[in-house]
Amino acid sequence: MLDDLGLYGPRRALPLRVGPVAGESTGSFVNRLAHANGLSLADFLDRVGQGEASADPERVERYPQCTEMYVNEAGLRYLAVLADRSPGLLRQDLPSLGADRLLAGGQEEAAEWRWPWEPMAGHLVRHCALCGDELGAGEAVWLMSPDSWQVCLRHGCWSDDSRGRGPDFVELAELPETVTAHGVRQELAARWGPAGEELFADAFQVAVYWWTRMPDTVCWVQRAWTAGLDAREMRAAPLVIYPEAARLARAMLDFERAGQRDTAGRARWLAGVEQLMAGWGVDVTEGRQALLVWLGRHRMGVPAASSPADGCRLMLASGHERIASRTGSVGQRSCLTWQLGMTAAEM
Repeated sequence: MLDDLGLYGPRRALPLRVGPVAGESTGSFVNRLAHANGLSLADFLDRVGQGEASADPERVERYPQCTEMYVNEAGLRYLAVLADRSPGLLRQDLPSLGADRLLAGGQEEAAEWRWPWEPMAGHLVRHCALCGDELGAGEAVWLMSPDSWQVCLRHGCWSDDSRGRGPDFVELAELPETVTAHGVRQELAARWGPAGEELFADAFQVAVYWWTRMPDTVCWVQRAWTAGLDAREMRAAPLVIYPEAARLARAMLDFERAGQRDTAGRARWLAGVEQLMAGWGVDVTEGRQALLVWLGRHRMGVPAASSPADGCRLMLASGHERIASRTGSVGQRSCLTWQLGMTAAEM
């Protein structure tokens, strides 16, 4: 590796090693590696290649919690030497070092790094502090998350991309329904694979539609207050709608597996979900439209299948398959294209 670094590249690893956390942002990792070796982040960046940073060193130190760091191929090789890990091993844990995220520039280009105003993809979300302590992280760890939040079931905490605005973590001890909902999401993914994840995404998007129009729904306001958040604050939305999204995802799974997509079958399913909505305190008349859009996208089905454990794969409706992505955030994995943050008129 060292022979390929050119005249000015690093020749040896830094004295102290730091292990990356799975899913960690590159900026978070290099920040921890720098500090472990007594370097400021600005001083460390000089060793990774060329780039443009603020003249204010205090501002540079805040970069890891504000945006993501990207490097070209030569910068990746420099970073691998400093971290004493192969580029391949770094890529396994740091998603922004993937081939599709590297800056332009081939083998012969000078090593470069950039901190764009916003990450190219995903959200910077705080890693559970207790998990970080157990791993010996030494300081805050930031993840590159497809969604704007993360749940740690082990320590019962919720974190998001609020970046210092309000509490860094929400303790879920008094929100057991949210803990249960995350377990349901994991169960759907484990048993039904991509189809389970996409059905949760569809249900979450329906709940986003509801929250945008009805943020004052009593159960959501109560959860927001319990979490110490403003009920109308957008960062509160994923947390407070999680339980209803999980329950709705189960109902959507039942619809897909039943395969009864004629007018009578859709009407029966809709009536059942409207009963759930009424029990949750969600206005049925206001919220029905999102369900009708979902039913429209799932109108033309494919033969129902059993779980992957039975050697089969659940195939979702053709209308869903044409729109939903197999990767990315819940918004991208859903066939419902509205996004959290849109106004009601935009949906």
